[in-house]
Amino acid sequence: MSTYLGESLLTSEADGTHLALATATGLAPGGLVVENPLFFSGFVAKPQITGPGILAVADVAASRYADLGVAAKLASIDPVVTAGGDRLRFESFSACNGVYARLDLLPAALGQSEVGFGTTNVDINLPLRTALARVNQADPLHLSVGAAELRVSSPSQTFVERKVKLPERWIRGLAEVPGLCAEMEQVCSLSGAEIGILLARLPRTQPPGENLFLKRMGRTWQLSQRDLPGAIPLPGSARIRGSDRIARLATKLTIHQHENGATAWVFHLDGAQFTLALSPNPFRGFSGEGTLLTLLTRTDAEKTGRHLLGLLGWSPTVDATELATESGLDQATVRAGLAWLAASGRLGYDLVADAWFHRELPIDAEKVLTRNPRLTAARRLVEAGKVHSSAEGWLVNGDHDNYRVGLDNTCTCQWVAEHGHSRGPCKHLLAVAITLRESQ
Repeated sequence: MSTYLGESLLTSEADGTHLALATATGLAPGGLVVENPLFFSGFVAKPQITGPGILAVADVAASRYADLGVAAKLASIDPVVTAGGDRLRFESFSACNGVYARLDLLPAALGQSEVGFGTTNVDINLPLRTALARVNQADPLHLSVGAAELRVSSPSQTFVERKVKLPERWIRGLAEVPGLCAEMEQVCSLSGAEIGILLARLPRTQPPGENLFLKRMGRTWQLSQRDLPGAIPLPGSARIRGSDRIARLATKLTIHQHENGATAWVFHLDGAQFTLALSPNPFRGFSGEGTLLTLLTRTDAEKTGRHLLGLLGWSPTVDATELATESGLDQATVRAGLAWLAASGRLGYDLVADAWFHRELPIDAEKVLTRNPRLTAARRLVEAGKVHSSAEGWLVNGDHDNYRVGLDNTCTCQWVAEHGHSRGPCKHLLAVAITLRESQ
């Protein structure tokens, strides 16, 4: 966990409300590398968007949709914030790890202040939530990312909240979600009043809510309890309530879908974007989707990732094609390198820009394999000589049985029987992939 000079600060003064968020190492405006830099400081141009947007991210962090209880709900409220040269991004996961939220404050929302580069995690405590909830368009809101502490002060009292360690499941989720988003297709677009009409039709039930489907019928999008042809799945429909604070401010809503059933709802705001990603099942978190595992079996994934890291340059967006040209590497090799970077928490994915973005989590980013137990187990199988070729494919000697891996990427293990390929390959398939790569 990174060290901080202090906590964060929000004070009410005569000239407006001032919010300061503590940061770790990064680049201050101008490109100067410093410890605990101030990588943004200024009055935001869209306080009526910034306040509700940050609160929406905090709402998701404070919720356990699959088991909603007060103690669990308030267990972890520590969003990640990244300054990317011209924008700020706030990210969080629900306590159940099945919902991901991100607010992107774009240049139009940040006014004339210069944005530096860096990533940290910040407290959004109850006093700060109360203060942000009272912000409106007429209130000046000064956002300072990088000062000594997070504190809410009034003339009569001051509130200070403790730091919360970034949960391990969040770290794995922050690697998995970008990989899923990069493979999503846009399947729906609504604008104006259509957004409010659709969301108003969602039943207000206790989370996670019933499993519904979204289907275009005539000129409108309708909700159905039946899986009709071409319908968009909405498992745990109450989870969409994580967008309640900002949905009314959206001018456009696009829905994106992965083949495994995960969806991402992107609310386009005035000077900002709010993304809400839902796992394929409300009782299934994002930490074990395995979207990057096959790419990580490449022996050159880490070497390539480290090489590409020097080319990222904290750009607001990272284009894989441009990286291939700049690095002189082929697209497949670049994809493997990007997978390693994503697994180490260094990449997110922007669905609107259809591009990756650079971030550095305040964690030990080198422990990629330890956060991918299936990949670790697969390497152990290979090292122990338990992978053997056969006429029908491969035979893998597991801990409790022998498993057959077919030429069509099937496996006789329990993991594949339960999940198929919806959560990535099993360790036996990965062991075969590693063996094949090492034999080339």
